[in-house]
Amino acid sequence: MKIMIAQPTFFPWLGYFDMISQVDKFVILDDVNFDYQSWQHRNNFKTSTGLKLFTVPVKKGKKKEKILDIEIANPEFTYKKLIKFCSSNYSKSKYYKNYKKDLIFTLQKGFESKSLIKLNVEIIKWFLEILKIDTSILYSSEIKSNSIKTFKIIDICKNLNANEYISTIGSKDYLENHKNLFTNEKILLTYHKYKHPKYNQLFEPFLEYACILDLILNEGQKSHDIIRSGRF
Repeated sequence: MKIMIAQPTFFPWLGYFDMISQVDKFVILDDVNFDYQSWQHRNNFKTSTGLKLFTVPVKKGKKKEKILDIEIANPEFTYKKLIKFCSSNYSKSKYYKNYKKDLIFTLQKGFESKSLIKLNVEIIKWFLEILKIDTSILYSSEIKSNSIKTFKIIDICKNLNANEYISTIGSKDYLENHKNLFTNEKILLTYHKYKHPKYNQLFEPFLEYACILDLILNEGQKSHDIIRSGRF
C-alpha cells in the first residue's frame, strides 16, 4: 500500500493533487503545530496583474496550536471577500459558469464551520470529485502516535500497513538523513517528481504555481489529464 501524508493546504497547487492520485491513502496531517503565514491558509490565484495571494485570516491563540484547532477570523466577511475575489478574476474564464454554483456552495459550507481545516478539506474533496480521484482520506489525529517528524511518519505507515511512502521532493534532503528508519521497517521511500504543465490561462503570460482553481476554471474536465502530464 502506498500513502502520502500532507498538511491540508488552502486551494492546493496542481502537484498536490497529482500526489494524491498516485497513492492508496492520503493522510491529512492535522495534529501538528499550525504555521502562521503558510500555505495552510493562503495561496496564489492568477489575476490580470500576475499571481496574487489570498489569505484566510485566523484567530491567534496559543503559540503552539494544532492545525485541527485553528479557527477562521471573521468567516462571513472572508467568505464574501473570497467569492468577490474569485468572480473578479475568473468570471471570464471558460468554465466559470459551470463551477460557480458548486464553488459558492463548497466555500459557504467550509466558512460556516468556522474551522480552517474543515474549510480546506471541503475544498480539497470538491476538487478530488471534479478530478475523479477516489483516494481514501484519513486524518493523522485518528492514528495513535506520540512521535514527531520522521518518527510520526513511520508510525502512520506502520499503522496503515503501508509499504511505500511518497514525499514531496522538497523534503528529500531531510528524509534522506533518516532513510534507515524506513529501510528498517521495510517501507520504500519515494519522491514526487513533477514538472509544472502549461495550460490555457487567462491573462498573458502563463504563470506557474497558481492554485488548482485556476486550472479547473480554465480547462474544466481536461484538468485531470493536464495534471498527470506533469508527472515524470
